[in-house]
Amino acid sequence: MLDVSHVSKRGSSLRITLPRKVSERLGINPEDILGYYFDGDAVILEKMK
Repeated sequence: MLDVSHVSKRGSSLRITLPRKVSERLGINPEDILGYYFDGDAVILEKMK
């Protein structure tokens, strides 16, 4: 099954809410910085060290 996430608008940008299980698996905390890149039609997220 595909997990889904909520998308909202903030100014002229869009905001995606990460589910808790995603943030826990990646070890993401408030104020952390995420990097992203495209792999075809997929977006890959990585926590920056």
